[in-house]
Formats: sequence, structure tokens, C-alpha cells
Amino acid sequence: MSRFFLKIHEFLNRHKCQALIIAVLYLGLMSFLATGIKLEEDITKLVPSGNDQDLVKTILEESKFSDKIIFRVKAEENTDRDSLVAYANEISEFLNSELSEYVTGVKGKIPEQDIKQIYNFVQSNLPIFLNEQDYVIIDQKIDADSIAASIESGYKQLISPTGFVTKNYFLSDPLSITRLGLARLQELQVGDQYVLYQNYIMTKDQKNILFFIDPVYPASESNSNKQFTAKLEAKIASLDARYNTITGDYFGGLRYSVANAEQIKQDVRTTVIIAVAVLLFLLVVYYRKFYVPILLFVPSIFAGITAVAILYISQVSVSAISLGIGAILLGITLDYSLHILTHLRYSSNIEKLYKDITKPVIMSSLTTAIAFMCLVFVKSEALRDLGLFASLSVLFSSFFALVLIPFLYTPGNIYAKTTILDRVSSLDYSRIKPLVYLLSGLFVVSLFFFSKVEFNEDLSELNYQPEHIKKIELELEGLAGRSGKTILLVAYGNSLDEALYRNNQLYQDLKKFENEGDIENFSSIGGVVLSTETQESRIDKWNSFWTAEKQDSVKNNIQKTSKIFGFKSNSFSNFDEVLVKNYSSIGLKDYELAGSLYMQDFVSNNPEISTVSSSVNLPEDKVERFISYFENVPGVVALDRKAINQNFLGDLKAHFNILILASIVAVFLVLLLFYQNLLLSVITLLPIAITWICALGIMYFFRIEFNILNIIISSFIFGLGLDYSIFITNSCLKEYETGRSELKTYQASIILSVITTLLGIGALIFAKHPALKSISIVSIIGVLTAVSVSFILQRSLFRKLIFQQYGSLSFRRNNKNAVSEKLYHKDAILKHYRYQSTYSEAKAEFRQQREKFLKISRYLAEVDDLLVLNSGIGILPLFIKIKYPQTEVYSLEFEESKRVAAKNAYRLRDDKIYILESAQELPLLRNYIIHGDTHDAALIKNLSKSADLMIFLDTKMKTRWLLDQNFELTYRQNDILIYRKLT
Repeated sequence: MSRFFLKIHEFLNRHKCQALIIAVLYLGLMSFLATGIKLEEDITKLVPSGNDQDLVKTILEESKFSDKIIFRVKAEENTDRDSLVAYANEISEFLNSELSEYVTGVKGKIPEQDIKQIYNFVQSNLPIFLNEQDYVIIDQKIDADSIAASIESGYKQLISPTGFVTKNYFLSDPLSITRLGLARLQELQVGDQYVLYQNYIMTKDQKNILFFIDPVYPASESNSNKQFTAKLEAKIASLDARYNTITGDYFGGLRYSVANAEQIKQDVRTTVIIAVAVLLFLLVVYYRKFYVPILLFVPSIFAGITAVAILYISQVSVSAISLGIGAILLGITLDYSLHILTHLRYSSNIEKLYKDITKPVIMSSLTTAIAFMCLVFVKSEALRDLGLFASLSVLFSSFFALVLIPFLYTPGNIYAKTTILDRVSSLDYSRIKPLVYLLSGLFVVSLFFFSKVEFNEDLSELNYQPEHIKKIELELEGLAGRSGKTILLVAYGNSLDEALYRNNQLYQDLKKFENEGDIENFSSIGGVVLSTETQESRIDKWNSFWTAEKQDSVKNNIQKTSKIFGFKSNSFSNFDEVLVKNYSSIGLKDYELAGSLYMQDFVSNNPEISTVSSSVNLPEDKVERFISYFENVPGVVALDRKAINQNFLGDLKAHFNILILASIVAVFLVLLLFYQNLLLSVITLLPIAITWICALGIMYFFRIEFNILNIIISSFIFGLGLDYSIFITNSCLKEYETGRSELKTYQASIILSVITTLLGIGALIFAKHPALKSISIVSIIGVLTAVSVSFILQRSLFRKLIFQQYGSLSFRRNNKNAVSEKLYHKDAILKHYRYQSTYSEAKAEFRQQREKFLKISRYLAEVDDLLVLNSGIGILPLFIKIKYPQTEVYSLEFEESKRVAAKNAYRLRDDKIYILESAQELPLLRNYIIHGDTHDAALIKNLSKSADLMIFLDTKMKTRWLLDQNFELTYRQNDILIYRKLT
């Protein structure tokens, strides 16, 4: 694999101009594709999906209650209420004219004609608005004495100064039966603490006017809403200055949204400026190159754009939230550039660089990508997008880092100056016993507490809530009479009629709860907008109630009494028509045309689903029982903030527990594939588990809770921990194999990674926004724990299990086949290569050659010395030395890398095998093995002069000339030629 990247590097160096042109063209093409991606800003895509969750999300989308704005005009003591109206008129006119691009409607002032229109609408459809209790009252009203009293009362109103207002209402309904139907409309509001003054909704103390604004943009569109709120607040400030004792304020979901967006921008802007400044200074000082900070981000930029382009090709649209979180997680991709740059700083040998760094970088990126890919199995669209984006970015970042960094970076003088970072990274922290004991103790203690970390499902705690906005919210809730808790109830169905029918049943339940005192009040159209079936039932009730005899009796009594007061005989003809009219059911359109009933605030009708909403105010201690009542009611969902969060996030913790388990299994399999050794895989993965347990333990001790955001960031910590663990393992393997410690290089790159992470995400701990602070705290704990475990415990484990147990650990049972081991010495030989980069090669060579080695060994039982020419990585010399310890064994390998591998394998042996560096060092011995071919025929002839035994293995060289040198061919079979000198 390292040779592949080395060849790419050599090609790029030979064709630099063409390489730069290809890079620019590639980046241009990928950027063009990436710009076509469609970003979806729906935050609900972040939460897990499922039948229940999807239903709740759909209902919330349809209801749109959270997008509405309530505006209040507030007066101080002794303020004329007409001044309140004047202020309200000005702000309403401003909203409708100057802010029409941001507002779809202002609801608060009810036009005069709407009042008459609503009255006529109710009277024209009176049976539909009457319930069973109303007929009891009507029975009393149609008594002769009651009729007489009603006519007399109406007459007195007509002759009063307000008679011109009440005249039409009285003549059309002298018994005030229509008022019974109008009473149903009062149920559209919560509570009875309001009055109408000059057609505005005013509190009874006449200090507040309330009206409602329907914004064009949802709360999530913070940029557009920022412009809207800025213009609105400027107008409020202007009016407040003119009306000294009157102030205006407002509240809605968008106000928190704008405040959150602004605070996030301010926090990120401040922390990023500080973090980037410090990071640039550190990197320039450490690498001595001004362009290094820019170079660091080049692979990440290439990778990020490539990942987005692939997502565009594969699925066109992607969650904006996933890309936003993914941009934070991309900080992990800087690690690869840092590792490569740090290695180049200590050694400018490109071939050595690729040999040392390629495997750990590829391993790290592959394991991290697989960990992120496990997000695909979480039932959340945004998290699936995040998993794909992060996985692709990590993989491409490792590739581009390996290709571009060595090509673009020119190291200066090696070890030009020792920095503080060099001194810190050169320490072996695993040898500092207090640190080992401290971290081990933390792990043991955390075992008892890590599972107790809570998952906070209250999303409101992640919102930035300025005090002045919170104060307005509480004051408006107080004006609305919401002393307890407000619950949203939604009846739904496949059709509007089905939803209305279920809402009518819900209405009956709410009336029952209200009568029993379980709820304080409620707002519902259940008594107003009825299903067709309910309407027809009420019309039938009307028709059965008003028999012909009853109608005649009422008409006669009205005629009789009205004559006394001088009314004409046809004065109440409109009421006669009400009694005899042939009524029929009405539809939602009829309600909407009736006037200011605002039905669209309660009803949503779409082909997929229709919903009807109601709101309930009740004491806090009765919420849980109230909501549980509706859990088994078909077609009705009871929602409050806690219930919504539990519905959306209740399974997320379980999903992430499964995700972590799946990630660990997947990563372990990849490690096993690369290392081909169970112990190495365990030593590399174990620090991740220790990090996770210790981090959770720290979170428990400091009462830090998981939430929807920082639990996602935990996958980032998992990826970083993997990086650190893999690089520490490879540094230990390098030290084990060569005897030279390169811990300083590996630890330096890891420390730089820690610094960049802490300066980037960790600096957000100074943010005011609770979500950013939550992410930052978990990141700091996770990163510091991960690096501590890797530097201290992982190195300690490696020393205990590998360094101090050289060759003694084998997962094979040596006594399983004692005869085989005595013949071939397989385990005795391969233990010299275990945990080294040549282990696979050693296994393969031994498996292919062991029978030949055994055959050759039978001719070497009595030799005192032996030279193996073309000894490779040293398998054959080692076999002979183990077989015959008394024999002095020499080996000569012309290829340096194989000779170094043999040295590393023999390094810890007590009985020495002599490794020769060149042919000039060859001693004149009596026994030689020539493995393979050699082009130096003179060398072989020179060796033959002193030789008693010459063995040729897997050679195509001509050897018959030895017969002329007084040798006889004693064995010729299976590519083995054995010549013994005649005495």
C-alpha cells in the first residue's frame, strides 16, 4: 500500500504542472456538482423516525402553532384605554403595510361587519350550534310567562339610547335562542378574562390589548425573521417614545430562534477568532512555515467538497443539519495532515514516510469511517446523511493527505530547534507511575457510575433564552390565564370529516374533565365545527323538538304579547322563518366565510392527513394523568413539550447504545484484518472502551447530561480516540520491531491534534449558548480522556503484554502437536516476527518452504558453521539456528529492507546470528546455502574454494561446474541441489 502512494508521489513530482492543472480541474468539477446539492432545513429530520414519531412530526407541521406571534400593547396606571387603541391601530397598520412581506395576517381587531356576519351565520344554522342542555333552556324560554318577559325586556332595550344597535337582533330572535348558539363560540378562547373594546381583544383590567400575527417565514428561517424583528422593534421603540405610558412587546417561537441564531454567531465568531489566532501562531512556530496552517486544510477541503458532490449524485438533497454537524466533525480529518507533517518534520525521507505512515493513516480513516457509517442504521434521516458525509470525508481526507501533503510541503532543517512541544511529546507518560495509578483508579471508580449518566430529553434547555424574552413569555402566559400547563390536543384522520368526528368526541371528553375540575379551561372548535354525522344528528334533534303544536304555541304567544307593546303582526317574521326553516349540514368553507372565526388556526386539511387542534390549560400535577388518558384514544394525540421530546428522543439513547456496540464490533473486525493478531486488536480497541467509561464517569461526577447534540459529538470523540489508539499502537510496534523509539514523532502529532481540537471545539466552553457549551464540555472531557488513556494506559498495556513478554504470548497451543513443532519449530520461529510488519510474509514463506528447510537440515546436523546467501527476512538462518544451536550461522541479504527485517527478528536472541552487510564481509566457511539466484558467479566460485558443502535452494543458476571442482551431487529433488566435496 505504501508503494502505491510512493509511486503517485513520484509521478506528481515528475509532472508538477500537469498535477496542479488536474487538481484545479478536479476541484472545479467537484465544486460544480457540490453546489447543486439541495439543503433541507427541517430540524425534525434530526430525530429518529418511526410510525409514532412520523405521525407527531406531521401533526406539528400541520398545526403550525409554534410559528404564531402574540403582540401586546401594555398601559401603565391611569392610562386612557383609547390611547391603547390608538397605539394598536398604528402598529397594526404598520404590520399590514410596511411589513407585508413578512406577515400573512394580523388577527386581533374584529371588523363590525364580522360581528353581524357571525350572528347571522349562527342563526342561519342554529340547530348545529345547540346541544342537549340548550334544549332544556329553550323549553323554559318558550313558556308563555317567559315569552312575555322576553318581549318586555326587548321593548325596553329598543326605547333605550342603544336601541338602534340591538333592534335587528331582537326582532330576528325575541327569545334570544341564538345566544345559546353563540355561547359555543366562546369555547374558541381559553378563559373568559377578555372583553371587546372598539373591536379589539382587551383584558378586563383594560391595561392590555392583544392581537396575533401570522408570519410568512417559519421560526427556522432565522435570517428572514431577523430582518422582520429588527424593523418591528424599531417601530415599537418609536411608538414607545411617543406614547409615554404605553409600551409594545411581542413573543413567538421565531423570537427565540433569532436570539439563538445571533448568539451562536457571536459565540462562534469570538471563539473562532481567538482559536484560529492561537492555532496559527503555534503551527507556524512548530513547523517553521507560514503556509502550513493553510496546507493543513487542503486535504479536508478536497475531501469535504468530494463528499458533498457524491451525495449530490446519489441523493440530490441532504439535511443541512447533518452538513453543519459534519463540518465540526471534519476537524478529525486534520489529524491525517498533522501526522504526515510531523513525520516530515523529523525525517524528509519520503520513502520512509510512506512506509511508516500509510498503514496507520489508512487504518485510522477506515475504522473511523466505519464508526460513522454505523449512523446509517439510526432511524434518523439527518443522522444517516451525517454518517454518509462524515464517512466519505474521512476516507477522502486520508487519501488526499497522503497524496497532497508530501507533494506540497517542503520540510526545512530537521531538528532545527527543539520546541516545548518536542520536549512534552518526548516523555513516556506510561512510565510515570502516579499517572498510571490515577487513571487506573478513575477507570475502576467509573465502572460503578458510567451507566448512570442521564439523557436530557428537554430540548428547551439547549435553547438560548434571554431574560427579557423569557419575562415577556411568562407575562403573556399570565394574561392568557395559564397558571399551570398548556397541552396541545390534536384529533386527526384520513379525511376532514373523520378528524372532525374524532374532535367532537374529544370535545365531550374535555367538557367532562372541565366539569370534574381536572382542567381549568380549554379552547376547542369541538362544539362549533362538527362532522357531518353530528350536524345531521343535531338537525334531527331540532326537528323533533319543534313540533307543529310547539311552533304554533310560540308564535301565538309572541303575537299576543307583542300587540300589548305596539309591535306589528309581522315584526317577528324572521324568527318564524328560523323555526320553520329546512336546515342542512355545512362544510368548513361555510365556517371560514362566516367572519373572524379563524378556523384555519384550528383546522388543517391535506390529502395525506387532516387535523383539528385544541388547547387545554390544567394544573401541573395533573398533566401526566391527563396525557396518559389519551394514549389509548384512537385518532387523538396529546402533546406538551416534554411529551414531544420523549416521543422524538426517547429511543435515541437506545439507538446510540446499539450504534456504539455496532461500531466497536465493526472496528474490531477491521483491526483484526489489518493486524491479523487478536492481542494487538484488543490492545488497540481497549483504550476506546476505557476512554468511554472514564469520560462517562467524569460526566456523572460533574452532573453533566447527554443531549441530542453532545451524544452525536460522542461519535467524533470515538473517532479521535481511535486515531490516537491506532497511532500509539503503531509507534509501539515500530519500537518493538526496530528497537528504536519513535514515540516522540507520534505523540507530537497527537498532541497537535488535541490542541487543534481544544482550540476549535473546546474553546466554545466560553460560549453563552447552552448547546455550544454542552458540545464543548463533552468534547473537552472526551479528547483529554482519549489522549490520556492512549499515552498512559495503552503504552503500559503494550509494555506488559508485548515488550516484557517477548515471544512468550501465542494464541496457539504449542503442545497440541509436539511432534510437528519439534520437526519444524514453527512457533519458535514465528514468535520472532509476531507484532512486526513482516509477520504475514514470514508466515507465508515458512508455510511454503518448511518441507525444504527440513530436508536441508538433515545434511547440517554435524556442521560447525554455515552461511546463508540471499537469506531474505531471515527465516532459514533462524530455522537452522533453532534446530542446531551449536552451529555458527551467518546470513547475507543484499536487499536492505529485508536485511533490516532480519535484524529486527534476531534482535532479542541470546544466541547470535551474524548478519553481514556486504559481500566484502564474507568469511571463508566450509558450508554454504545459496537461496535463489545471484548474478555474481565469481562470488559463488570463490566460496566453493573453501566449501565442503554447498546447497542450492530454488535456484535456476548453472551448478554443474561444481562437479569439475571435485564435488558430487548427493541430492537433487524439489528444487534442492546438494553438493558435497569429495575427500
